[in-house]
Amino acid sequence: MDKKKGFNVYYLLVSEGTAEFNLFAYLTKNKFKALFEQSKIKFSPKIEIVEAGISQGKLLGIGNIGVFRSKYKLIRKCYNGQTRFFLLDKDLDDSSEIGTLIKQGKDIVQFIEYNSEYLLLKLADKNPRNPADFNDMGCFRDYCKSEFAKQFKKNASDFKDVDFDLVFSNVGDEEIRSIFAELFSTLS
Repeated sequence: MDKKKGFNVYYLLVSEGTAEFNLFAYLTKNKFKALFEQSKIKFSPKIEIVEAGISQGKLLGIGNIGVFRSKYKLIRKCYNGQTRFFLLDKDLDDSSEIGTLIKQGKDIVQFIEYNSEYLLLKLADKNPRNPADFNDMGCFRDYCKSEFAKQFKKNASDFKDVDFDLVFSNVGDEEIRSIFAELFSTLS
């Protein structure tokens, strides 16, 4: 007797920008490809809202709660009835409010501590400075971007699978799953 296949569950992928999108793609289509292929969870970056500057699920920056709220409202209106999975940096003063708003909307958010550049520097043992070393998060973000470019000789948005392979080569799967707990919780 054949086993019946269950239905796939679809999430609309919304990333803050290209770096986060590429990181997500690496984790789901390379590093943990088999795990995500076997899952009934499927992600789609097909959110397009031209008037809000949202393309292929990329928000292209959010800046603060006001900017995020307006983009989120449009996404919810245009893609009503669908669950969204957000992959965002956690380096805004408003990050906790943004997380609350997403959860109140019954969507899922995976924050990157503190941002993609910081995380990749840290995982590559490049010893980045911490946010407490800066007067504000804006200075910290600027530092992370410039330090990343200095250490890796490219921007995070230009990282390819081979670059991610080097960064993640010394990081165990359990640590990666812990860092991206919300992402991996969708599989259970």
